Amino acid sequence: MVTKLPNNIKILGNTYKVIYQSVSKTGNDTFGGHGGMYRTIWINTTLSHQCQESTILHEIIEAINFHLNLELKHKTINQLEAALYQVLKDNKLEFK
Repeated sequence: MVTKLPNNIKILGNTYKVIYQSVSKTGNDTFGGHGGMYRTIWINTTLSHQCQESTILHEIIEAINFHLNLELKHKTINQLEAALYQVLKDNKLEFK
């Protein structure tokens, strides 16, 4: 079953708009991005659904890092995302 990806996500009391767009035309190989000041997350739609899911999780961690001023390095965020995503998928966890 393919999960529906959200259009909005609440993170620490802030509502983020999730924007899905293709960046393949620009030649940019970025998976997604986080705009803390503008409360936006964007996801590259040229990615597989599974990669889009993991990218949303990555950007959520980026937003938490931003709002709590945790000063996590990007490598640490990548590692947290990979581990959390795997746990969620392996255990078929969905929170509704």
